[in-house]
Amino acid sequence: MTSTIILKTDSKLKQKAQQTAEELGLTLTSVINGYLSDFVETKKITFQTKKNIKQNTDPYGIFAGANITEDDIDSITKSWMKKIDAI
Repeated sequence: MTSTIILKTDSKLKQKAQQTAEELGLTLTSVINGYLSDFVETKKITFQTKKNIKQNTDPYGIFAGANITEDDIDSITKSWMKKIDAI
């Protein structure tokens, strides 16, 4: 079962977040669900400042250089969704 969360955010931030997610092959919904799952599991909130974020042009984003295939990323995404469904 899924639920809808309605939140307010800056429209430019939303647009940039959607574009970034798309560049990584994700939807904004899957990114937010991943963050929510991590928040529940770790009970921690983690943010980076802009000066700590490196510009990355690799399509695998944080997985760059890790020899991870698209099937691996699909598997990770499915794993997140199972955890979310279990909550």
